Amino acid sequence: MNKSKWIWLASKCGIASKELPRLIEKLGDIEKIYSADYDQYLETGVSERLCEDLCDKSLTYATQILNYCHSARVGIMCYDDERYPMSLRALADPPAVLYYKGNLPDLNKRLCISMVGTRYMSEYGMRAAYKISYEVASSGAVVISGMALGIDGISSAAAIAAGGSTVAVYGCGIDKVYPPEHLNLSKIIQKNGAIMTEFAPGTPPKKGNFPIRNRIISGLSQGAVIVDADNRSGALITANTARLQGKDIYAVPGNIDSETASGTNALIRDGAQAVLCGYDVISNYAYLYKDSIDIQRLRMAENHSDINLSLIKQMQIAVKAGGRRENNEKRTPAELGVAESKRASKGRAGGDEKPMKKTADSPKPQKSDVAEKTEIHGAGNVAPKTSVGDNSMKIVESLSEKQRRIFDELPLDKAVTVDYFTALGFPMGEVMSTLTILEIKGLISSLPGALYVRK
Repeated sequence: MNKSKWIWLASKCGIASKELPRLIEKLGDIEKIYSADYDQYLETGVSERLCEDLCDKSLTYATQILNYCHSARVGIMCYDDERYPMSLRALADPPAVLYYKGNLPDLNKRLCISMVGTRYMSEYGMRAAYKISYEVASSGAVVISGMALGIDGISSAAAIAAGGSTVAVYGCGIDKVYPPEHLNLSKIIQKNGAIMTEFAPGTPPKKGNFPIRNRIISGLSQGAVIVDADNRSGALITANTARLQGKDIYAVPGNIDSETASGTNALIRDGAQAVLCGYDVISNYAYLYKDSIDIQRLRMAENHSDINLSLIKQMQIAVKAGGRRENNEKRTPAELGVAESKRASKGRAGGDEKPMKKTADSPKPQKSDVAEKTEIHGAGNVAPKTSVGDNSMKIVESLSEKQRRIFDELPLDKAVTVDYFTALGFPMGEVMSTLTILEIKGLISSLPGALYVRK
């Protein structure tokens, strides 16, 4: 019953309300807030208009939201929930309710680092974001992003490739996906973390929602890393919000002649810490999170944190060409010129794999899938839905040589952990990225306890 009243309160106060904390401070718990009258509301110092709105005690709308969330397996975390992030309670305009799907990490015990940047990223920015996010996630920190085109999507993908956890904060309802190009990524994130929003289900992705959303991204994080941001990038809003919240600001330096580095270079000039690798960030917090941060694992990850282009392709990460363009044309990572960079890095230890040749289309969903390629099981867990037989053989044939070697080592009759493969001599980063690809392709399934088994 409390959840319905918190949803009621959120709908009355509106998003990013600075009057919400007054009500909580003056009246106490949600039951007292709900049962108060006009004069009691007025005594808290909130506006007369809000006092009038709060006198409408109907829970019809809240009940509709609750029913939807129950049927769609959407988690609801209210302000008084013990899991509610304490860092958000410290905001001047905290959300009354958070909606989420997936496996939500303990945001009160884990180090959280936000990774944001421009949608119009450069190849340099793409590689830097992947490297830093991969190393940050390898350490045990949670990578927070907005799942936007460009740097955000790359950062989430890198965290997943590292076997880490990531949370994407939406600027719309939990039932929407924005940008729509990242539908597949949103499903993958739910298996390796969660998607989250303060916007009620049904809220469309309006332009004005995203600057408001940014305070949650920075609010959840102890530090914010800005990668590839020009002077007009929305990532600078997150950086400014983080600064006002007293968070640490990090920025990846770039060429002074680069448009996409103008914003990040300015941040460094104005006091942000320049960051060249994940250690530059994590080393500042390791002593505070001794139980969850593993510096040794981060150092090991540095040997294989180069961008995995095959994984980016499989996750269907969408980007925009570096520099703002009038036609707003979207590009794939390959179209950013990664082929040239791959030639330059050929022969380097931990370099990228050769791009996979397309030999088979992805399995077509069944009619019952309603145009979805995945099926939801349990509280937000996403299990790939794949055909079997000849089509599976074609998928296996499409694997790269490294991926095929790891797949061939999977036992036919038991589930194994990542340690099973590292004991065979495979690098951890290569194992984690390959297992993710195999699961995306529907060749294996992940089980509780970080176990993997052939389908």
